[in-house]
Amino acid sequence: MTIRGFSEKGNWYKGNLHSHTVNSDGMLTPEQSVKLFKEHGYNFLCFSEHDKYTDYRAEFDCDDFIILPGLEASAILYYDEVSGRRKKVHHIHGILGTEEMQRNAVLPLYQHNEIHPVHKYYGQWDGAAAAQKLADEMIQHGMVATYNHPIWSRVREEEFINTEGIWALEIYNYNTVNESNTGYDETYFDVMLREGKKIFAFASDDNHNEGNFDDACGGYIVVKAERLTHEDIVQNMLAGNYYSSSGPEIRDWGIRDNVAYVDCSPVYRIDFVAGNDINDGISRVCGSYDDTIEHGEYELKGHETYVRVKCTDKNGKTAWSNPIWLAK
Repeated sequence: MTIRGFSEKGNWYKGNLHSHTVNSDGMLTPEQSVKLFKEHGYNFLCFSEHDKYTDYRAEFDCDDFIILPGLEASAILYYDEVSGRRKKVHHIHGILGTEEMQRNAVLPLYQHNEIHPVHKYYGQWDGAAAAQKLADEMIQHGMVATYNHPIWSRVREEEFINTEGIWALEIYNYNTVNESNTGYDETYFDVMLREGKKIFAFASDDNHNEGNFDDACGGYIVVKAERLTHEDIVQNMLAGNYYSSSGPEIRDWGIRDNVAYVDCSPVYRIDFVAGNDINDGISRVCGSYDDTIEHGEYELKGHETYVRVKCTDKNGKTAWSNPIWLAK
């Protein structure tokens, strides 16, 4: 059995799917944000303003950089109708989909600066229904839907893990990692995978650039695609032909002769995470912080339902693959 984790051909393109500017609650203008990310080697960027769709492709698209239009849609559970205190939040990205998704949209495509009405609830809500309603709206408008930062949002598993139509879960949010240590959502990812959900993962910034702590250029995805176009990038995102990272590189990974393998930049440990039996998966860890490894292997037992890999350096910076599903 041979399964490639990435396509054989293509170029690598680095991008951030979650960012904010002065068009919502960020501190940088779109021009300043584009300049910042281009200086850090990024090839694409999504301005995911809160409940406001923007499309800056005409202003910023060029040979080595493109904008993915989108928004971050909200459903908010308030404690009451007076205090303004938020108890729980669903934040779901809508990222403009492929040409086919746009043609098949059952609702009109969003237009530049169009506002998405916030869904507001008070006291109690049916969290799962609220999440599904929000996801459905994004999909009906021809968008790719993601689910963002569930730990920061204070939601429980049953309120979002069964949401249909979600392309990927945000498993690393650089902003909330540094704000309040609420940006690591990898556990929920494995909960969903163990339940048989076919979902991918992504890392992002959620940058607001307020200056209170570092929140930019720390979480991203690297997509393998033939060309740097909206269609090529989104198609390969949807196919899982990318990895997520806060620093390390995953150069190749997959399954060959019943062995899962990975080649990466020098790291301290490599973890093969698998489901669903107890003791599935394995970790390869250096014996000293002065040592590094660039290759790891895990011989499959034959009953795994999925396998994914993460590569972490001695500073805790990590790269995550998407899963390869194995069982019928």
